[in-house]
Amino acid sequence: MRETLIKQLLFIYKYFIKSNFIRNRIKYLLGVRKVVILYNKFKINVGVKSAIESNVFFDTYNEAEVLKLIEKYSSMNYTFFDVGANIGIHSLTAAATNSKIAVYSFEPEVNNYNSFLKNIILNEFDNIMPFRMGVGSTVNNVLLNINEGWNKGKHSMKINFSGSNKKVSIPIIQLDSFRNYVDSQYLLLKIDVEGFEKEVLDGAKLLLNQVENIVIIIELVTEINSTQTCNKIFSFLKHFNFDKVFKIENNKKLIEVFNFDSSGDYIFLKGNHAINSFI
Repeated sequence: MRETLIKQLLFIYKYFIKSNFIRNRIKYLLGVRKVVILYNKFKINVGVKSAIESNVFFDTYNEAEVLKLIEKYSSMNYTFFDVGANIGIHSLTAAATNSKIAVYSFEPEVNNYNSFLKNIILNEFDNIMPFRMGVGSTVNNVLLNINEGWNKGKHSMKINFSGSNKKVSIPIIQLDSFRNYVDSQYLLLKIDVEGFEKEVLDGAKLLLNQVENIVIIIELVTEINSTQTCNKIFSFLKHFNFDKVFKIENNKKLIEVFNFDSSGDYIFLKGNHAINSFI
């Protein structure tokens, strides 16, 4: 009865009246529970006690253009690597778009990983390969700083979080370890690892060099990476023939850039098929 009422109120909130009163009433009724909703062509189990889940629940998730790009290239049989998968929104989007592609997903934090597994099972997807590990330049173990605040997607191997001293040891693997599993010349790579982006790319030189068509969706934030590191990432990828770069402005507008501009999501493109499909 309670879940039915929550879903009725959520329907009213999404499609008729976006009021704080209805939103707060839903949050009160839901509490710490989670419910299964349909989102972006797949089912997902979410609540309102963390930033990403709450934004999915209330349909205010701010990566609409990223998800559209994942749908576009997944539909064209691009193998998908999701580095920093969290609860699996990007991986689930790719798997729902094309059941024939392989989706390799990496999420080192145990709570996010377990939620991701539940979402895979919920949808009965058999083309997602989830790994509870991080990705970097070496095969090693490192300490992951845990953000115990509102945003459970901001765990980082680079920065500490105010009010939290929790750290966990996680295994790290190189993306190049998976080169033999990319059996096509089409690769889609999403990287969102809170400051560890350069290390991820350093461990993927074989893939970046050998795969003909690659699309990289990467979050670059100066507060974590520093402007110098962001510029190094641009130079690094230009060396591997990523000839076109776009930035997502205001979560929806795509503009071509030639150098690092400011914090945001960037799309790096290599190969004629990847570039022509994008344009």
